[in-house]
Amino acid sequence: MNNMKKPRNKKAIIITGIVMLIGILLVLAGFFGGTVLGLFNSSFDADNINPEDIGKTFRTDILVYYETNIDNESKALQVMGRLDGEGSELLLDFSELSDKEINLYYSKSLQHVTIEGTLRAMSDEEFQEIAGQLADSYDYIYYNKKSEGEWQNVTLDMFHQRLVETVRPYCINVTSITSFNWIPFIPAGIIIFLLSLVVEICFVFRLKKKIVLPVVYGLMIIVPSVMFFGHIRTILSVKKVSDGLYTIKNIECTDTKDLLASDSGSVSELMSWIFDNHLYGIDLGINDDSFRIGCASFAALSPDNDHLFGRNFDYPETDTLLVYSHPEGAYESIGVADIGIFRVGQTYPISPDSPLGRFVMVVTPYFVVDGMNEKGVGAGILELVVDETHQDNGKPDLLIYAAIRGILDTCASVDEALAFLESYDIHSGLGVDYHLFITDRSGRYVVVEWIENQMVVTEHPCCTNSIITLGEFYNKGNPDGRLATIETELGSDRIVTEQEAMDILHKVNGNGLSATEWSCVYNLDDLTVNICLDCDYSTTYTFSLSDFS
Repeated sequence: MNNMKKPRNKKAIIITGIVMLIGILLVLAGFFGGTVLGLFNSSFDADNINPEDIGKTFRTDILVYYETNIDNESKALQVMGRLDGEGSELLLDFSELSDKEINLYYSKSLQHVTIEGTLRAMSDEEFQEIAGQLADSYDYIYYNKKSEGEWQNVTLDMFHQRLVETVRPYCINVTSITSFNWIPFIPAGIIIFLLSLVVEICFVFRLKKKIVLPVVYGLMIIVPSVMFFGHIRTILSVKKVSDGLYTIKNIECTDTKDLLASDSGSVSELMSWIFDNHLYGIDLGINDDSFRIGCASFAALSPDNDHLFGRNFDYPETDTLLVYSHPEGAYESIGVADIGIFRVGQTYPISPDSPLGRFVMVVTPYFVVDGMNEKGVGAGILELVVDETHQDNGKPDLLIYAAIRGILDTCASVDEALAFLESYDIHSGLGVDYHLFITDRSGRYVVVEWIENQMVVTEHPCCTNSIITLGEFYNKGNPDGRLATIETELGSDRIVTEQEAMDILHKVNGNGLSATEWSCVYNLDDLTVNICLDCDYSTTYTFSLSDFS
């Protein structure tokens, strides 16, 4: 009997090893292909622009990294150097491009594109406009530093000067944008490498491929599916209702108790907890402007004695996500989130229809800004342009942005919501404060504010963006005529139909600026919500808890 083992197929081992190397090279190409080719496709040095360069046409490869606070889609302040923000920033003017080409640029955040255009000097008016927008967007940093006892020798003018130190007074009139998408090389390379690795192991150890390959390939499918089960189901649940409106069924972010126990007292701490627990440590960053919420809320009764909760969400331009959530041991709820917080949306770098956009939406349940639960509790968060709240009473810390999630998941009445809030030291951030409007199907309604380290509760049927609490701080924030309009429209009995409630939101939308991103009328008795988007009150979308459960 011949007991000699079958010799190894050296030729097959070498070929499979080469295929493995190809897989590795494809992954590297996905990550660095644009960077490498960019070294050979650059005729422009933003750090060394000479007057004689004005009027010249340049073709150069750039990594798309732009200042998101420039309020002009036809122009972008692009970082031409390092991603730490220390490189020179140059204005790109897209006025000669089609909408498709402009969208190509904004859709390639942190990816490479090739631009061609003519260099010109930036006008004084353009430069001052850019400087003003940067100042408006980042002044909160200055005031935060001052309040923390830092930057005592730095004046506001000095800070503004720092903001524009890297901005070069030049502009490229872009005539073309082209891009090669390197991203698909990454998963392709990983798949090729893993498959060839399995084959290589079979050849090296003389294993029977008919047995080994199905087992290994099955494990390659089963293990990730089990590990990322919640993510996958949540991503697959995303539905596009219309342009700018999506729904999602939350299956991943179900650990509200852990979130509340994370003792997060700052935006960075909250984000770190979310990224570490749900995005494997990937820091997506945030769009600070998405926390700037100029809104209106009120409680009313329908002629059928249903309890209504009306809500406008104003500023900034964003897409809307309706979030259904029903974690084990928590109440069923629906709420609305601004997906622009992570720069996802039609006007943001990440398309909500892309795989990356759907992946990012997984963590949005923690950022609902209004909603209701199965017990008929409705709540919304509204901005106050006053000093930040940072309570220090020896209780666990809770960032106010996470309060809505906690109320929807754990509270069956206004009283329970107040007890919930009272058990934490509440913190805001980003240079402003917020108050909460809470109501329930018993007919109770309150405005909760934090004044001089204390939580203050006022029973008032509506609020906008100024302090409701009577006394020294009354009407501080951003007072205007919207509050009086709501009070007048509601009347003393506050009886309105759902359509009339939406009409009230229409009258106070955007503080006259037509900047309301969504208007909602929640029915706390039949657990439905009517939504109108972008001040289009001719089209109403209706959802119910029963649609998702």
